[in-house]
Amino acid sequence: MVVTAAARLSPDEAESIARRHYGVRGSARRLASEHDDAFRIVAGDGSSRLLKVGPPDPGAETGLPSFQTSVLLHLATAAPWLPVQRVVTALDGAPEVALPAGAGPARLARMTSWLDGELLGRDAAGAGPAGGGLRREIGGTLALLNRALRGFSHPGAGRTHQWDLQNFWRLRELLDELPGSGLLPEVEQRLDRERAPAGTGLGEELGGCLDHFDESVRPRLAGTAVQVIHADFHGENLLADGVSITGILDFGDALSGPVAMDVGVAACYQLGCRPDGATILAPASDVIAGYHAIDPLTAADLALAAEFMVARVAARIIVSQWNAVREPANRSYLLRRTPQAVGQLLALRRRRPDDIARFLPG
Repeated sequence: MVVTAAARLSPDEAESIARRHYGVRGSARRLASEHDDAFRIVAGDGSSRLLKVGPPDPGAETGLPSFQTSVLLHLATAAPWLPVQRVVTALDGAPEVALPAGAGPARLARMTSWLDGELLGRDAAGAGPAGGGLRREIGGTLALLNRALRGFSHPGAGRTHQWDLQNFWRLRELLDELPGSGLLPEVEQRLDRERAPAGTGLGEELGGCLDHFDESVRPRLAGTAVQVIHADFHGENLLADGVSITGILDFGDALSGPVAMDVGVAACYQLGCRPDGATILAPASDVIAGYHAIDPLTAADLALAAEFMVARVAARIIVSQWNAVREPANRSYLLRRTPQAVGQLLALRRRRPDDIARFLPG
């Protein structure tokens, strides 16, 4: 099944929204984004702001600011030292703007301050950020963020989406819509060119991940405490100066979930690229150690973080390909990390989940 994606806004339309609703006159440059329309607005004085336009957040109908906006407003007062973007209010003083969309549902515009800096995102051949110190800084920064969000509540926090690993089992339907090998043709061709592990049998490996989650992980979540978490803490949502994290971006996937899921997701994106188990886990272990030093994790948390780390790698393979079919114009961006994730998943699947957990700090 191919689902048609919402039409993308043009830079001219973004400039009009910024001018009409925020009084900001400037040029708009589109930024890569999975689903929302995101633009950097550069004003005449050289200053920049971020404009994001997407569907209304859950909870917006309550009369409160939407969930994502409320998260940013909360952090501005609860943890002003954290390097997150600040909400720019509209001309009428509102923290966000509902944009009519013809016969369809209104879209939500949010403007924030712009954070300068270099994205931490690594190239596909790298084994992670330079030096274990920065990897530990990733974990430590996430711990500070989670401590600041602890106790925050909003009606929209109960949302879910494709990347919500609490509902990992729901991706079976998406997997069934992919080719039998589990890979789209261009991904399999790239693996062949790079002499990476072949896609043959990957569908079975992904199915095995889903089966294991249903049988072993899902029952354990029922008694696990939850709070608002970022849920997408990786290099393309973080700014760094080579030593420390200087910016936390994009709360678009935030929701209520277990801290172990947040930690597992962050660690997943720092996995090494070589196939042997120790090498692939060592960089991820640094992230978890950095987190644990500031917001200590229980043994149960560490075991779940290991499970979520593997589940996120599998989800990256499934969801990115499914979205690529849905959004052909954004196909290259959506599939850019899939070959790397395939190699990581096959390496992790050679180890038992409890072996992975024992490798992690605690």
